[in-house]
Amino acid sequence: MIPVIGSPVGRIVAGSVVAAGLPMAVARAATADGAAVQLIGKVGDGSAGDAILLSLAADGIGHVALLRDPAPAVIERDPATDDLGAESIDVLAERDGAGEASVGAGTIAGPGLDAGDLELGLRYLPEYAVIVVAQDLEAAALAAVSEAARWAGARLVIIREPAAASPPAPDDATVLEAPSEDAEGAFASLVGRYAAALDRGTQPEDAFVAASAAVGWQPATAD
Repeated sequence: MIPVIGSPVGRIVAGSVVAAGLPMAVARAATADGAAVQLIGKVGDGSAGDAILLSLAADGIGHVALLRDPAPAVIERDPATDDLGAESIDVLAERDGAGEASVGAGTIAGPGLDAGDLELGLRYLPEYAVIVVAQDLEAAALAAVSEAARWAGARLVIIREPAAASPPAPDDATVLEAPSEDAEGAFASLVGRYAAALDRGTQPEDAFVAASAAVGWQPATAD
């Protein structure tokens, strides 16, 4: 099992709310590669939050460790009709012509997570072999996840936003920096495939080479 840590947001697709964001994209990719995935995070209240949970279930992604937040669910606005930002589903429903949003990963983030949220979420889950941190965390929250990974003997994969002031990662963690563009495309697929391979027992170097090849990424070479 792979816990993916990160709060999903909603995205309007064909008039309906679906789960979106980088954590969700990584979870989908790992699930598609055969792994059992549980998303750990928070989702807002209301009809949009309910729709996000239904979207997770439809994609075969577990959410027993997904906490409900009393604030309205975060929804990406359609950049074709308005400036970037977030609104509640009730406001979005009043706007005409809401189509599929195409906001880049990192522009809109779901609810923040603290150490207590993550300790509680991880206690909901049985044994796991890999943890993916797909949302920037403060030092105490990352320390809680690192301790859980050590206790479970799980490998830790950490995604960081470009130029983010992030706390130090454990020496044995895989740390990947999300690109400024396409983080929910090839990059999320690479991370999901990499985590799924680790979950199957593949060694990190071999898993990363295979995941990179599967999405068409090539290692940079020095001149």
